[in-house]
Amino acid sequence: MNKLAVFELGVNDISLTIFKYTNNGFFAPEQQIKEPVKLTQDMERDGYIKPARIQETIAILKNYRKIIDALKIENMICYANPIIASARNQIAFLDEIYKTVSLYFKVLTREEQISALHSAVMYSFAMTRGIIMQVGDHSTELIKFNRRVVTHSVSIPYGMVNLINKEENLSLAEKMDKVVSVLTKEFKKYEWLYNIEDDCEFIGIGEAFVSLGKLARKATHYPLDVQHNYEVTTESFQNVYNLIRGLDLDKAKKLKGISEKRADCIAIGLAIIKVAYNEFVRGGFKVSTNGEMYGIVAKNLLSQTGEKPLLDILGYSLSAINEFYPTNINIDSNYSIAVILYKQLKVLHKLTRPYVKVLRIAASMCMSGKRISFEDYQKNNFPVILHSNIYGASHRDIVLAAFVASSQNIDDFSLTEWVRYRDIVSEEDLDAVKKLAIIIKMATMLNITNSNSIKDIACDVLGDTVILKTEVERDATLEISQAMSVAGDFKKVYGKNLQIL
Repeated sequence: MNKLAVFELGVNDISLTIFKYTNNGFFAPEQQIKEPVKLTQDMERDGYIKPARIQETIAILKNYRKIIDALKIENMICYANPIIASARNQIAFLDEIYKTVSLYFKVLTREEQISALHSAVMYSFAMTRGIIMQVGDHSTELIKFNRRVVTHSVSIPYGMVNLINKEENLSLAEKMDKVVSVLTKEFKKYEWLYNIEDDCEFIGIGEAFVSLGKLARKATHYPLDVQHNYEVTTESFQNVYNLIRGLDLDKAKKLKGISEKRADCIAIGLAIIKVAYNEFVRGGFKVSTNGEMYGIVAKNLLSQTGEKPLLDILGYSLSAINEFYPTNINIDSNYSIAVILYKQLKVLHKLTRPYVKVLRIAASMCMSGKRISFEDYQKNNFPVILHSNIYGASHRDIVLAAFVASSQNIDDFSLTEWVRYRDIVSEEDLDAVKKLAIIIKMATMLNITNSNSIKDIACDVLGDTVILKTEVERDATLEISQAMSVAGDFKKVYGKNLQIL
């Protein structure tokens, strides 16, 4: 297993993130450390990063360097926020770091930042058309893409810190109102923001969006504690916005989901986001926990493999999970058999195409609970799937897949747990989960030896009996015998007897 160390000089902190990766392009974060440093504090007075900040930065980087030296990590990426480029002593600052710690930092250009943000979304969302918005401390980035290619982009020099002078004698509500007024005029300069297709999706990146997602989930009692790909509807946003705007700063600091030290910045960030909701957003923003770092790493590691841009985000994500947390199952074979069964039994289950994505996740992770314990691993599948950072799937897809994979024995299905997720799943999903669970269990049994013995399956429905005729390449006695153990649950769910030949 290879390791990659990523150093980031941010506006408010300096981070070291260690990624593990394979030669075939799979990667995942393994460790992250952040130390707060107000690198650009007071820089606006004369344009210089102050000596105290420089020494503080070098001290932190020395400690980070000790970590990667101890781990013998030689592959490194070092980059700095574009705001560093505005410092009059940026060259001397970066030279001092290089001489002292032997780390060469590249200051991102705005174009490189836009490219990294776009890549981060392309490698973690299954969408072809959309608008990306990042709200930072000193700038706001807007990116429009179509067929996964950037068509328009802009970096607006207004962010959570520099948009409203903190010395202004204004209440929090007055500051937020002023932000909305200023940014509304700014956004109207870009006609492409208002020329939006019906299937355009919206992705929000940055601390303000993450905090918004936390507050919205809390306000709606959302049952799933997953940040990535959570969609904040217009109604949810308005409720959160009105709540924050109606509080004074001291009370806002006490809200769970908002950093006490950054409450005023987050409030300004929400005001920036409000302009987007007011002006061009339809439906809501999907929150992305992957920002420019993820995009930089993805581009770097995947370019080394010679891979073309990923189109099957879900497949890549599931393969990456299996690569780093293997469960001794060929997930491609398991899914292949599950799809055959799904198609052959369609006349009985009558499920629509969107459930195929649920089937794919469940088939790939039907043994993931073994990471916790072999005993009752099917029940353990549920929490593992919910918190596995599966990209290219909605929260609904993931929740349904978790129920499918944990209910392979139908008696294990928990109606009490199902009720907890009633705001994500529907009544018709309940029937679908049970039918898919049977298919997953059968597919797993027919693939139990991992020998690809089963090549095809034909289905005949004769009265109250379903006959599955297998086409095999080698002896599949064990596979068929194990699959027949599902006959009792098959009868409960599909209402018919099962024979497998």
